Amino acid sequence: MTRRMTRRRTWCSASALLLAGSLWSGAGVTAPERAAPDNTPVTALAETPAGGPLGGEPLPGAVPLPAVPSGPVPVPAVPVSGIQPFELVRTLQALQGEVAQGDARAHVAQRALLGRMQDAFLSAPPETWADQRNARAAVIYLLSGGNPKVVRHLIALTPPPAVEDDLLRGALAYVDGNAEEARRRLSRFDPMDLPPNLGGQVALVRAALEVAGQPQEALRLLGIARLLMPGTLVEEAALRREVFLAGKLGEIDRFQSLSIRYLRRFKGSIYAGDFQRRFGMALEGLGFGLDQRRFVLLEGLLAEFEVPVRRQYYMAVTRQAVVSGNLEIARMAAGRTRPLVAEGSPDEVRLRLYTAASSLAPADVMATRELLWSIDRKTLAPEDLALMDAVYAVLNHVRHWPSPPDGVIGDIGAYASIDAPADPDWRRPVMREAEFVLRETGEMLDQAREGGRNGG
Repeated sequence: MTRRMTRRRTWCSASALLLAGSLWSGAGVTAPERAAPDNTPVTALAETPAGGPLGGEPLPGAVPLPAVPSGPVPVPAVPVSGIQPFELVRTLQALQGEVAQGDARAHVAQRALLGRMQDAFLSAPPETWADQRNARAAVIYLLSGGNPKVVRHLIALTPPPAVEDDLLRGALAYVDGNAEEARRRLSRFDPMDLPPNLGGQVALVRAALEVAGQPQEALRLLGIARLLMPGTLVEEAALRREVFLAGKLGEIDRFQSLSIRYLRRFKGSIYAGDFQRRFGMALEGLGFGLDQRRFVLLEGLLAEFEVPVRRQYYMAVTRQAVVSGNLEIARMAAGRTRPLVAEGSPDEVRLRLYTAASSLAPADVMATRELLWSIDRKTLAPEDLALMDAVYAVLNHVRHWPSPPDGVIGDIGAYASIDAPADPDWRRPVMREAEFVLRETGEMLDQAREGGRNGG
């Protein structure tokens, strides 16, 4: 069974690249441009709906793409004419599976294929869409980054395409940004009742529509999307978003297990930069630098990352622990970070500061002072400069006994707060009485001593 599935996937991928190669070489597509980083608010599970794969996800700028040759792909040409829409969609989804594994050539070829599919779908005779497989393929095409113009063309056909009207119009509403209409129309479709390659897409879209109001329902739908389309870009996108949502909801065990699954299955994905960005945001919210158990979980999780990324996250957790006063965790995190930084690098200088901040016990005063003196303030960011000043302030209080506050009489031990004296000479009535009693007592003692001498 496993061998058959492997052979089938290999054949699909090869066929996809074969067809896409002809499309790429004929469409004049060049190497992909780096897209701007995604600045969508974290409450939006899906990015801008139109213009890219799986609802228009922009390619994250945080991860450089592999080099893509600018010339044509050296594969035989395969004509698009005569291929049914549902067959083209299979090719598209196979290409997207290669994108999920990090193939930059497949990413470029996918864009070319989408353009050629648009032309083929618009020029197809109306009877093409009487086949339910083709009509549903149009929905998949749209949700995979296709041009909405194709679906608008199909809606205007008489007779209409052999697909549920709510499915067609709901997908179009989602791509157009009409969330309410999309939710109303698509909510009547259970993804498990649809063909897997369509059901996975619908589950992913419905999760995006439910994340703000019903996050647990969104988690359920993302799990269904992964179940229906394993090994595809749909699974990659669903898993990536499920990780972030689990972190946002504070479900730390699910966050950990899903993160490990993503890293082991899709570490090379072209969209891995988006995962890393979301993962970093979740680290702060989940408080791995605040809790001993959570920090232990984090160690196993970060072992899945490459060294530069692992260093970045350990640094963030170290700083979080320092700022929150969890000095034991800060020392542990600093110890994990130290082997990952190069001597004299900006990260190593920052680590010196965090190490000093976590070592403010009286016994460590001299070593901490030397560590602080070794840091060039000009190399620190403003937030780390503020932290350095705070560390100096604490260190100086450890080295010297603080002066009592205003209005306080005290010494090294406990002190009591009293009101300010009314007299300019700081003498209270009780002090005058005490001086009178002491003077009288002194006089009586002097008289007693004088009488003893005379009597002797």
